[in-house]
Amino acid sequence: MGESIDMRENEKVYSDGDIENKIIEALNEGKSDRSICNMGGAAFHNFTDARENLINWYPFQKSSAILEIGAGMGALTGLLCQNADKVIALEQSPKRAEIIRKRHQSKHNLEVICDDVYTHDFKQKFDYILLIGVLEYVGINSEFEQPYHTLLKRIHELLKPTGKLLLAIENRFGLKYWCGAAEDHTGISFDGISGYKNNSYTTRYNKSGVCTFSKDELNVFFTTCGFENARWYYPLPDYKFPMAVFSDEHLPAQSDIEAIKFTYPMESELIANEKELYEDIISNKVFPFFANSFFVEVSKKYDEGIINHISYASLKRDYKKEYRLATLIDTSNQVIKKGLNASAEKHLREYQANTQVLQKRGIKMVPIEEQELGIVHQWQSLVRTDKVFQLLLKDGDWNGVCDLAEKLKESIIRSSENYQDIRCSIFGKDISFEKEELILANGYIDMTFVNSFWDGENLVFFDQEWNYSDIPLKYILYRAVKYAYRENQNISLKKINEYIGIDENMIQSFDNAENEMLSAMMDKQKCDMFDPNMYHDALTLQFKQKQFADGYQEVISRCEKVEGVLDNSERELEEKKRELEEKKRELEEKKRELEEKKRELEEKKQEIIFQNSRIVKTENEIKNLKQTICNKEGHIEQLLEVEREYEREKHSRTYRMALGFRKISTFFFPVDSKRRFFARLIGKGMRHPILMLKMINVRRIKNCFTILRTEDAASALNHFRLVEEYEKSRDIPVENVDIVPVTENKKTIEEYEVLHFKQYEKPLVSIVIPVYNQFEYTYNCLKSILMNSGECSYEVIIANDCSTDLTTQLGDVAKGINIINNKDNLRFLLNCNNAAKYAKGEYLLFLNNDTQVQQDWLQPLVDLMEKDATTGMVGSKLIYADGYLQEAGGILWDDASAWNYGNRQNPNDSEFNFVHETDYISGAAIMIRTKLWKEIGGFDERFVPAYCEDSDLAFEVRKHGYKVVYQPKSVVVHFEGISNGTDVTTGQKKYQVENQKKFYEKWEDELKQNHFPNGQDVFLARERGKGKKHILVIDHYVPQYDKDAGSKTTFMYLKMLVGKGYRITFLGDNFYQHEPYTTELQQMGIFVLYGPKYAENWKEWLMENMQYFDIFYLNRPHITIKYIDFIKEHARGKIIYYGHDLHFLRIHREYELDGQKEKLEESEKWKEQELYIMRQADMNYYPSMIEEQAIHEIDSKIPVKAITAYVYEKFMDVVYEPEKREGILFVGGFGHAPNLDAVQWFLDKIYPDVYKNIKADFYIVGSKAPDEITHITTEGVIVKGFVSEEELQQLYNSCKLVVVPLRYGAGVKGKVVEALYYGIPIVTTSVGAEGIKGIEDIAVVEDQEQKLIDAICKVYQNDEKLIEMSEKSQLYVREKFSTDAVWDIVKEDFE
Repeated sequence: MGESIDMRENEKVYSDGDIENKIIEALNEGKSDRSICNMGGAAFHNFTDARENLINWYPFQKSSAILEIGAGMGALTGLLCQNADKVIALEQSPKRAEIIRKRHQSKHNLEVICDDVYTHDFKQKFDYILLIGVLEYVGINSEFEQPYHTLLKRIHELLKPTGKLLLAIENRFGLKYWCGAAEDHTGISFDGISGYKNNSYTTRYNKSGVCTFSKDELNVFFTTCGFENARWYYPLPDYKFPMAVFSDEHLPAQSDIEAIKFTYPMESELIANEKELYEDIISNKVFPFFANSFFVEVSKKYDEGIINHISYASLKRDYKKEYRLATLIDTSNQVIKKGLNASAEKHLREYQANTQVLQKRGIKMVPIEEQELGIVHQWQSLVRTDKVFQLLLKDGDWNGVCDLAEKLKESIIRSSENYQDIRCSIFGKDISFEKEELILANGYIDMTFVNSFWDGENLVFFDQEWNYSDIPLKYILYRAVKYAYRENQNISLKKINEYIGIDENMIQSFDNAENEMLSAMMDKQKCDMFDPNMYHDALTLQFKQKQFADGYQEVISRCEKVEGVLDNSERELEEKKRELEEKKRELEEKKRELEEKKRELEEKKQEIIFQNSRIVKTENEIKNLKQTICNKEGHIEQLLEVEREYEREKHSRTYRMALGFRKISTFFFPVDSKRRFFARLIGKGMRHPILMLKMINVRRIKNCFTILRTEDAASALNHFRLVEEYEKSRDIPVENVDIVPVTENKKTIEEYEVLHFKQYEKPLVSIVIPVYNQFEYTYNCLKSILMNSGECSYEVIIANDCSTDLTTQLGDVAKGINIINNKDNLRFLLNCNNAAKYAKGEYLLFLNNDTQVQQDWLQPLVDLMEKDATTGMVGSKLIYADGYLQEAGGILWDDASAWNYGNRQNPNDSEFNFVHETDYISGAAIMIRTKLWKEIGGFDERFVPAYCEDSDLAFEVRKHGYKVVYQPKSVVVHFEGISNGTDVTTGQKKYQVENQKKFYEKWEDELKQNHFPNGQDVFLARERGKGKKHILVIDHYVPQYDKDAGSKTTFMYLKMLVGKGYRITFLGDNFYQHEPYTTELQQMGIFVLYGPKYAENWKEWLMENMQYFDIFYLNRPHITIKYIDFIKEHARGKIIYYGHDLHFLRIHREYELDGQKEKLEESEKWKEQELYIMRQADMNYYPSMIEEQAIHEIDSKIPVKAITAYVYEKFMDVVYEPEKREGILFVGGFGHAPNLDAVQWFLDKIYPDVYKNIKADFYIVGSKAPDEITHITTEGVIVKGFVSEEELQQLYNSCKLVVVPLRYGAGVKGKVVEALYYGIPIVTTSVGAEGIKGIEDIAVVEDQEQKLIDAICKVYQNDEKLIEMSEKSQLYVREKFSTDAVWDIVKEDFE
């Protein structure tokens, strides 16, 4: 791109508001034009390639120089660069100019200038000047008496003698405005037609003065300003998004109008349908006066040398890019086909090839030839066949219609090889016929009446773009009739279809296929944007008047009711007032009596309190003594067992050999000796030479020898490990941070962009930023808040502590914030306390000015507070500017020293990305409840001026009964040390050492009781896990609760255990970070292990942390077998195994159905493995008594318990209304073989008779559906496959009945429980009902085929029975599947 010029104007320039900032942000992120279109509104308007239709047909001279005045966001700029040697985009708005630069930065022939056209010194004259949608705004900000003349004369000066002005503007007399469409700029109907008498303003300038013109008014401007010639074009529906362009030489016909999509602003009040008026306007030859928009080619002189020019362009606006061909007609009657972009050239070649193939097969075609302009043929004077067809219909000439249809049929059959079949697939839609039909190997689907001429004997075809394989002959015939037929003819459409052999079923199938074809051709993004704004009832004046009248009548009715209520209320109030006076006298008397009794009771209360305190004290002493005795006895028993085991080992041969080897090893390499230390270094270097080389440098070697000399080898080894971890972390990819670098360049306040903050009367969050100088950091911090805080309402309070730099002028560049200017320098702590007094928010957030917040940082903090009322303070994940982690919560040891947990690690690691309690949160970014802040009294002033106040605040929060929690989803970049430096011996930083002593003195008892010694038990310390029970849950992967029942069970149990206060670590055997499921667990407070670090080192990790787990909760046999022996050997905690179902029992039942011997062998293998696991576990869970009984029949000693599979915290209140429901529903993942068998059996044996009797649709829902399910074409069957939780809930609420036709399987079926939860009646087999006690009283259970058919048909049609079953289902779920009910079953295993 060439040099850019940027000159700012003081006056307000054209703007679409904040969307421009979002577009710049998107361009910075490298997003495409199409992606930006998805933002909608102005983004779509400026970034859709539909804008290019205005000029992509225009024949620019290739070596031209172009000036684009008012280039906006560069909608046309890129296309101009493709068609010219040099393009200058002139745009007065600095933001819009920046957008053009970023959008078209690859265009080297483009220069972007931010200036006005009147004063800028252009160094050249131009072949073309574009003024697109600009002239109407010229009168707003102009200082000239005749602004329109002044601009046009300036353009006249800048054009070469043969140059052309290309101007586009709305016509103020456009037909859409006569129909009531809102004026495009002011939003007011009839505003332009009435001469803008309302003096209305455009929101983009917030000023009045916008003005469009008629054709005559524009001609006067051109003539007055020295232009001699104007060629007029008429884009439809308008110049912004044209679908076709007409001219005085080629005006539209009614058939052209029918293909146009006319769109309108939502403020419109339409009084007529524009499409219905054009026929009269065209026939009366007044179309140019009523055209909605003009596109005018204006030149200084009439160019007699140009004889031929484009007179018409048809542009496939809403088609996908690769199918966008333009049809152009020039004044020499040449018809030109050309691709509108490079990707459409392939389709153009296919069009050419189709024509050639059809000619070879003897089909009469309009001749074409390839020229430089494109594919060309001559204009035909013949009548189009659809017009002949319509004339025959109008005359009722049945024989003529039949002859024409037969002619078409003959041509289509001749066009391709063909064959007979009873089925085919059109555009992915399978179609079956009652008898064999003719199928074309190559179907040219545009061989229709619309795409052909009639020469009196034959059809002459043109525009054969589309060719598809295996197309039924009747489909093309159907299209031909469908698109040529018009309503109210003397021959019915039904009669014609019957003649060509098309029945109602074919029509439905062909329409569906047609929709699929159009979906494949059309650009969904454009259709979604344009189609909703087309003519419809809600835009009409009549509809809006009725809305107003209805609303007015409702207000009157409500007022009358309120008046009646007020009259009654006044009488009642008088009566109540008299009653209250009487009661008041009685209460006064009682009050005196109570006062006397209160004094007596107070004396007795004090006596009771004294006695109770003595009793409680004594009971506590007894309880503590008993606990001490129990602990001692337990320790003694453990020691005795260890001693016995030790004695056995001592006498073994292995022990004696190991002891001998150890003595030799210890002799040569004594424990904690330097020799042993260096031996370890050599071993590490041999195993990991590259890592060792990275770790070695002169400074570290010196430090190592210093530690060996002054301390011992153990300290040196610990130092070595820290260096090793640090070097490993350097190779880990770190967080991508979005920050504005702080520069040393001195700028004036005028050089900073003004930030506008929205103001709220009652903000949710008050963000307090204490500042002292460092303006650049403060400004960038504010900018990051403005850009990244989402929809959360907040206020910003700047606590300015006597700054002397540009901070004194901060209010000039940051609007809508509250700046508190201190009279005296209060320093950090007192500054924060003072500023907090001005906060209006429910939550108070302290943020250092040397921070930059990241995307969506604020809402996650608020969510944690609002999810749990016991959370008092939350903090963000802090990262350094280089992307490394600064802190994921803080640890305070029992000596009051502190750790920034995770410092200099990868912030993306799983251990830093789950919500958890923490000892403290760095004051750089903390949020606290405002009410709690006031109760505490703010930061403790003993820590003035700063340091340790944040740790002290965390301890105070816990003292007041609340939790301090770390939120990893809130990310803040902290330029640590900017505020106060890093030297702890000077300045404000020196108070860090002094205040640590004060902190220890204040909280010594708390530190000793609830905190660990320095550096010990980090696993527990990081989440305040002392005294808490920890559970390690192992399953195949992170539970995807919306995809299979087993995962749903695991997820529900995790939620329950978290709710009961357990600390949970989750290990998924694939160690994959499935989303959004992993984040959901992390936000629940669960530590999820994922990534190569754990996948490759899970044994080492378990060995290091095994001691911290009280319970190991293992799932599924194929997963558990990998871990149980290792855990059994090394762990101290209880092992609980949940099998989900008995695999061997399920597979054995499958064997009983199909008799396959390999199934029997597989069942025996599973049996051996499952029994081994059960005998290793301390407790085994299965979802029903069936499994429990089956296990005990094999081995009665195995500890096993039937648990409830699903756990619900809340319940539905379903009001089952049969008349509003339809259809039968099946839910089940097809990765589970019994579900596939169930559906296939149901479709084969049950559903045909069911559908025949009750015509109920059958909905099949489930993930991983195989082809034999997804390709089902049975009438009434609707295969949904995998659906979201929301869509599944909709199906449960709209279907009448659930079927569970399982023939084998084991355990409680989650799909049955889920259906009970949603209160939808169930018909199932005994296998589906298995394990759910009392299900026979709620659901219908049948196994025999005919009985199952009869049961479904009978229940489906019995509304009273359905309502009864629904009510019973909900009662049953509340009783059996609540959290309390489930916990009663399992709590003894966990407590």
